[in-house]
Amino acid sequence: MMDMNKNFRLNFKISALLGAVIFLIIIIYLLIFTNHYQKYEYEIIGQENINTLRSIDSSLSTMAASADNYSKMILADSVVQQMMETGDILDDFSKQQTLMKRIYSVLQFSEFIDMIWLTDQQGQRLIIGDSASIHTDSGSGYEGKYEWLRKPYGEPELVVEKGENTNSLMLIRSFNSLERFASLGLIGVQINQDKIDHLISNSIDYENEQIAILNFDNEIIYRGGTQGAVGDVVKAAESISLSDRELIKKEHINGKDYYLLGVVNPKNGWKIFRYTPIVRNKDINTLVRFNILLILIIGLLIFCGAAAIAHMLTIPIQQLLCYMKNVEGGQLEKIQEQTLLQEFKSLFHGYNRLVDEIKRLIQETIERQKRIRIVEMNEIQEQMKPHFLYNALDSVEALAMLGDTDNACRLIEALGGFYKKCVSGGREYISIDSEIRMVHDYMEILKIRFGDLFQFDIEVEDSCRKYEIPKLTIQPLVENSFQHGIRPNKTSGYIQVCVKEESGKLHILVRDNGKGIPDDIVSELQNLKDCGEKKSLGLRGTIQRLKLIYENAFSFEIRNQGLSEIHLYLDTDVLGE
Repeated sequence: MMDMNKNFRLNFKISALLGAVIFLIIIIYLLIFTNHYQKYEYEIIGQENINTLRSIDSSLSTMAASADNYSKMILADSVVQQMMETGDILDDFSKQQTLMKRIYSVLQFSEFIDMIWLTDQQGQRLIIGDSASIHTDSGSGYEGKYEWLRKPYGEPELVVEKGENTNSLMLIRSFNSLERFASLGLIGVQINQDKIDHLISNSIDYENEQIAILNFDNEIIYRGGTQGAVGDVVKAAESISLSDRELIKKEHINGKDYYLLGVVNPKNGWKIFRYTPIVRNKDINTLVRFNILLILIIGLLIFCGAAAIAHMLTIPIQQLLCYMKNVEGGQLEKIQEQTLLQEFKSLFHGYNRLVDEIKRLIQETIERQKRIRIVEMNEIQEQMKPHFLYNALDSVEALAMLGDTDNACRLIEALGGFYKKCVSGGREYISIDSEIRMVHDYMEILKIRFGDLFQFDIEVEDSCRKYEIPKLTIQPLVENSFQHGIRPNKTSGYIQVCVKEESGKLHILVRDNGKGIPDDIVSELQNLKDCGEKKSLGLRGTIQRLKLIYENAFSFEIRNQGLSEIHLYLDTDVLGE
């Protein structure tokens, strides 16, 4: 109980002291700063204007989404679909009237849409606006102008339609058959320019500001307000890229200072820029100097108060840092939870739990490495089966009896080099260069035994030779290619080994022109299932071992298209050198 009371009194004293210091500083600051308060700072005004542009952008996006939805409604209409399927929407006047009524019935419910038009496969255009603007247009040229949009699965595009006095914003998409998914023409939805003007007029002061909306080709969609800075809008548009989502900077134009503000909408493909004048307070320079002096004084007061309080708080922190430094040297020691503050006790307790958890994880890692070693050694034993050695020695005997001592010596030398590298001084990981030399020895043994039954090729990027991988990773894949791919065909075969680095991954490829890997084996390997009696230990064991060692940093792919290919991918950041 006494300890709790002490902790409470200490916590109360610290809290009261901090509160008193902060309260005193705030009171002094407010009393001095009251008569020199600046209503708007440049950054605040700029951000407020950016928020206004974001609001305009959001409203324009709503208009574009509305146009997109109405175009989908028309596209889904069965009557419109039937007329477009004919390929000639102007052929039958009666059906043409029915078509225009169906489209107009959709148009009248949207306040954002000014006009809708359709083009058929002959390039004829049917335009539906208000009740007084329904007309047709043959040979409009729209089928060629927007031919790039006629894709069965293409997305709609917002384009700028240039006019004599002003440009308009139009959403155009391919009109696709719902049954055949083929393009039957185009549908365009023009957004009402008056609605855009009304939206923007409520957000800016036209007498003192200017606003412009441009697409990514710097074509003006909308422009309004004072024309004093019109010539600089396109330059401003060129200065902002897709990666710059917003722009706030000051410019001096025609003797006046302006904010140039801009936002980018990559999805809809437009930029919105706004010029707004900067209004400065005459006493701002005096106010800035005064605030600098005031901040220095406040900073000095805060420093003095913090120095006094820090003395009471830094000792436990320094103790914790000392123990954490020891962790860097491999010393996982628990800290003694002796401190007056309950908060530090909780911190020390959490640190001690972390130390216990690290020790547990280290032990688990050791056990895991033991299991990996067992799996690896079992795989090595599978590769070093007696029948391989027996067959090789039998070949040596046959060559010796035939008097072919050169090839017998070559075979013994290759066999010795192969088994020497297999042992590799007891190391579990060897470099790519050593693994490739082991593969080369194995290939030489096969070439001597089987003559011209196959050709082999090895390509290794020099940058990959330094990486270390588990021993006997590539050789089992080569053996699998020969034993199950080349040898059963009894015709001249080809085996290629490629090792290269791609996008932060080590890519190992073994391909052959043999029989290929059966689909059931491929399926079992992809699901990492036991292959049962098929005993595809070389390939399966290699994949399972790499998956166990590298987990998500390893992936593989098997292809049976023309050539049989086995692709292994390892993240280079988990490989030793």
